[in-house]
Amino acid sequence: MIVKLDAHANKLAATWPIGCDSPSGLAIDTDAHRLFSVCDGKKMAVTDYTTGKQLAAPAIGDGPDAAAYDAKDKLAFASCGEGVLSVVNADDKSYPTVQSVATQRGARTMAYDAANDRIYLVTAEFGPRPQPTADNPRPRPAIVPGSFTVIVVGRK
Repeated sequence: MIVKLDAHANKLAATWPIGCDSPSGLAIDTDAHRLFSVCDGKKMAVTDYTTGKQLAAPAIGDGPDAAAYDAKDKLAFASCGEGVLSVVNADDKSYPTVQSVATQRGARTMAYDAANDRIYLVTAEFGPRPQPTADNPRPRPAIVPGSFTVIVVGRK
């Protein structure tokens, strides 16, 4: 859910469904009043934060974690664990996905540096996934020592 708070009145003003499963990252366009929620199911939910209206659900990569927004070029980003950085054109009302930049498996944590127009992602290499157990039904694979990587994405 998206929750709109009235800070002046110190009260809840509205709640709206996001329209996607397991949202994890959120970016904001304060000029156009848009929220970009990255979700499971390979989609980004675009919401008007003044009305709660769902505007679009562009396709993104699998396993998203973080979202970012570039106000200068009007681009929304989703870093996805499958090894893709999805780029959505937020200046086009249909919100098309304009690029899927190959990164590296697991590169889900992201920071956008607007001053230098760079995206930073981190990941590492992973070992084999352990077998599920009753105590840990969805175990994560171990990180290979010494494989931590910072990926820098920018324009040429």
